[in-house]
Amino acid sequence: MDSRLSPLIQQALDYETVSGTSLIMTIFGDAIAHRGGCISLASLIDMLSGFGFNERFVRTSVFRLAKGEWLSSERIGRLSFYRVTESSVRRFQQAETRIYDMGQKAWDGHWDLVLLSSLELEAKAQLKKELEWLGCASIAPNLMAYPGLDQGKLRQLLRELDMGEQVVIFQASTLDLGLGSPPPLPRMVSVNWPLDDISRRYEEFLALYRPLLPLLEDSRELDPGQAFQLRTLLIHHYRRVQLRDPHLPMALLPRGWPGMAAQTLCANIYNMLYQAAEEYIWSTGRTAEGPLPPADAGFYQRFGGLRR
Repeated sequence: MDSRLSPLIQQALDYETVSGTSLIMTIFGDAIAHRGGCISLASLIDMLSGFGFNERFVRTSVFRLAKGEWLSSERIGRLSFYRVTESSVRRFQQAETRIYDMGQKAWDGHWDLVLLSSLELEAKAQLKKELEWLGCASIAPNLMAYPGLDQGKLRQLLRELDMGEQVVIFQASTLDLGLGSPPPLPRMVSVNWPLDDISRRYEEFLALYRPLLPLLEDSRELDPGQAFQLRTLLIHHYRRVQLRDPHLPMALLPRGWPGMAAQTLCANIYNMLYQAAEEYIWSTGRTAEGPLPPADAGFYQRFGGLRR
């Protein structure tokens, strides 16, 4: 065990109040989803003990996640196992893309507008929440917008919600009317998307994890347990910013946007930690059939391809 890493682990734990349910979701998304999505409760208790959570706390957390239909439980003999539910698979897949994708999408200057006025109140609230997950913002009553919305994801969403015939989709572009100044896009974007708050969170993430990089570069051999803790906390904190980030095109972001620096730092640290963390996950995680299966090929596509 590297004594130099212990203070950084504690600092990451102290950075903000860590919710047990949220941390378990991070572990499922980062470590379990690509290994069949199932793990024993005893294994989760062992994994969470290193973060200071006791058995009772873990049992309460997984019960809440099962009640919210994020996880399902199964009992075999005296042992309990928890699995990602079919209804939450799409959420895990969407989060996976946003957290581990290194790509920067091109933008053709067009805006996609979704008109919600024909929907009933409950359906409107549901669709609005889903569109916000895709990065959309309400720019006017009953009108949501995003620059270059993924048409495939929008089509899939409307099909799943059975709202394809109730929602009108427009496409628009900004016009330069020759009034002597460019269209006030930066102000419109800053009013409708919380970029100041997201930028602050990225800066805090950079300040928290930058000191870890030189220590990992100088370390000859990582302790698997420490590597697992650091990798989990790294993704836990990065995920909390990423899932708030609407991932707007670079042309619409403020100068000096810290998101790219945070992404690069997270990818570099993850590459240094993941193999040692895999040793811990394999030695600790159990299913009803024995040790967790190896990670599938999709796992190694993270951050543009993990170094082996």
